[in-house]
Amino acid sequence: MVFFCIPCFALVIYFGVASVFFPKYRRYIKDGWRCFVEKLRGRKCSVSFDNRMRMAFSAWLTRRGMVRLGKFFNSHRNFNAFLITLTIASTVLTVYLVVLFIQFQITPPCTSETACSYEL
Repeated sequence: MVFFCIPCFALVIYFGVASVFFPKYRRYIKDGWRCFVEKLRGRKCSVSFDNRMRMAFSAWLTRRGMVRLGKFFNSHRNFNAFLITLTIASTVLTVYLVVLFIQFQITPPCTSETACSYEL
């Protein structure tokens, strides 16, 4: 059940970050959040936000000459699988980078007398 919510959540995070730099994406955050909450409750998206984003992404790919890739992402199942994979990979990478940052902050600085070793 939760896996059906991940694509809309991934789009909310993406547009949340993108809206900091590009104000034209700010209007998508509200629709994406509404879609995420509705899917979390087990309902279908009344806004059809995920369908709109899927079609916009496949049209963007097609305009740039990537017709096969545009057809591949036009499928609802393929687009959701891509977003789920992207979200899981981003989460794993973020956790790994936070662990590395914490370890870097805790480890004392290297001096010429001690050997430097960074192990995870």
